Amino acid sequence: MRHAGPTGLAICLAVTVAASEVCANRLTFEVWPDSSPDHAVFCSVALNDGWITLVQVTGAGMPNPQPMRWRASQAEVDALSDSLQAFVGGKLGSVDTYVSRLPPAPFLTVTWLTRLDDRLATGLYIQSGLALPAPLSATLISLGLTRPCGLTARAAE
Repeated sequence: MRHAGPTGLAICLAVTVAASEVCANRLTFEVWPDSSPDHAVFCSVALNDGWITLVQVTGAGMPNPQPMRWRASQAEVDALSDSLQAFVGGKLGSVDTYVSRLPPAPFLTVTWLTRLDDRLATGLYIQSGLALPAPLSATLISLGLTRPCGLTARAAE
């Protein structure tokens, strides 16, 4: 298995993310700049009740015990909403998680989750290369992340 180590890491990240409220609007990025699991970056950005929560894991490490959390600005809310709308509206296509294969590195995936008509809507986006589509790039820029899941987000306020 090519990604056996990070699978356990992804499960840890999923458990951490699942511990927060299910009603959050969420984008979870998995960034593979090369085939080394040590260089992979996993992060989840969630918006819930006016707060942004960022959980990040680099390589085979564990997430920080305390995620970064801050009050969302209107620009951050708008950018995250635009990204989720791009997925819900089909501008950014989702794939079937059970039959889709990951491309060779570099690649990124985005798992998204939002509430739509009082139901959860989710999907998985997979892309070769690391250049983000405009809605996703705008979201990360509005959050102060200069590269996908970079460590440049501001500290909790």
